[in-house]
Formats: sequence, structure tokens, C-alpha cells
Amino acid sequence: DFRMEAANMVDVAVMLRELDQNGYIVPRPHPKLVTRRVLVMQKLRGFNFDDVAGMRQAGIDTEAVIKTGMIAFMEGALIHGVFHGDLHGGNLFVLNDGRTALLDFGIVGRLSNKRRLAFMRLMLGATTNDLRGQVKALCDLGALPADTDIDAVIKDLGLDQPTIDPTSLSGEELVKEVQRIVKALLAYGAKLPKELMLYVKNMVFLDGAIARLAPDLDIIGELTNISMLFMQRHGVRLAQELGVNPDEIEIDMGSLKAGLGVDESVNSLTYRELQQRRDLINKRMMEHIRA
Repeated sequence: DFRMEAANMVDVAVMLRELDQNGYIVPRPHPKLVTRRVLVMQKLRGFNFDDVAGMRQAGIDTEAVIKTGMIAFMEGALIHGVFHGDLHGGNLFVLNDGRTALLDFGIVGRLSNKRRLAFMRLMLGATTNDLRGQVKALCDLGALPADTDIDAVIKDLGLDQPTIDPTSLSGEELVKEVQRIVKALLAYGAKLPKELMLYVKNMVFLDGAIARLAPDLDIIGELTNISMLFMQRHGVRLAQELGVNPDEIEIDMGSLKAGLGVDESVNSLTYRELQQRRDLINKRMMEHIRA
């Protein structure tokens, strides 16, 4: 029913405006012309999301396009509990002024207030190295059973152990580590709720978009900037909804770096370098599996 899709478009457009996310635009549906089988909307022109050369030739900063997306999708989910549920190259394009147009709102992720707050706690825990907070948030999100032993999960998954650089492991060690983690997660009844699955799928798309539009983006630096920007914009709301003091929140760079699999001494990591590390890890694992 295209009337539902038009309503989704309006919801996301309002959300972006309230977040002051001017780098995105949603085509305006024409309410008098939209029916169950017909969707009429504002006409927009721009570059295919994969047309990196065309965008750069037109003077568009493709790295800025990516940076806008990284913060916009996170803010939408954490603050409003709403996000586009089916991002791919055919569902967005870049206008001549550098704004990104979002299309196809047949699937929109919507978090209940309980799950939105849990998602917020998960992200906060990831940036402050609060392991118990992260696991508890996963329980509240439905990714783990509600009665899960939080301390046991932390111990069994080795979350409280020093970060091991995966590129320092052999193919056999990498495969065994993956098997160990998967076995432990399955034993605890871990699953991926629909809303999280949609969000993760979007992050996978964004990951690929970074490879094309901003391969030299400093991932560590950008994650730090996003964390600080989020606190500046929404620190008061965090205090109100999660009962925390924003002045006492400290971003743990070691936690962010551990999530990327690098040592705390690493201060810069471009996406290109991150992908090289991934390729090396995949190569070693495949060589071991084929041996």
C-alpha cells in the first residue's frame, strides 16, 4: 500500500528536520495524488550513489556525504527510534548540492521506546567500555534471553580480556576463535531481532559505501568525532532518559579501537587500512579451511 509508504516518507522527513540533518532530503509525496497503488512524489535529480567520479567532477565532497550518513542513521535510531530499513545503492542518490536523497520507504525500522533506550545504552556502553551495560542492553533488545547471566557471558566471550590483534593470529587460531564465539553465543540463545537485523544491514551497506566514496577516511578519528558530537547534541537527553550524568561520561578510546581489532597505541586507521586487515584475516582463514 503506497499510502503507508508515503506516511513513512513524511515520518522520516520530519525526523531529519528535527535532528537538523540538512545533508539528507526525502522527496515530498503529493497527498492528493497518492493512492494504494500509485505513489507520486517530488522530482529530484542527482548522481547515482556509485558514480564517485561524476560526483567529484561536480565538486561534491564524497567524504562529507559519508560522514553525514554515519551520524544521521545513528541519530535517527537512537533519538527517534526510526530509520530507513532497506539502504542500498538504488535507494539513494546525491544531488548537485551534495545532499543525499533517500528513496523507497517500503521498509522502515521502528524501535519501541524500550528497545530504543536499550540501543542507546548499548552504544553508550560501547564508547565508555561498560561491558555489563552492553550485555544488559542486548538482553533488553531481545538479542539475548532476559534471564541471561551477564557475568558469565562476559567471561565466556572473553570480553574482559586484553584485545588481541586478529592479524597476529594464524588461520587455525582465527577459525578456532570464531568457532568458540559462535558456540558460546548459540549456547546462550543469542539471536538477531528484526529491528537490529535491519540496522546491521544498513551498517553493512554504509561500510561498502565508505570503501567507494571515502576509502581514506580515518575511521578511529571519525568514530571519536561522532561520539563527541552525539554527546554535545544529546547529552541532556541522555541524562533524562538513561539517568546518567553527561559530565561524568568519558569516551574510552581503547574500547573504540578494540571494536576495530587494533591496539590502543594505534591513533589513526583509514578505511583502506582496515580493509587490508580484513582481507589478510579472511585470506588466512580460507587458507586454513582449504588445507
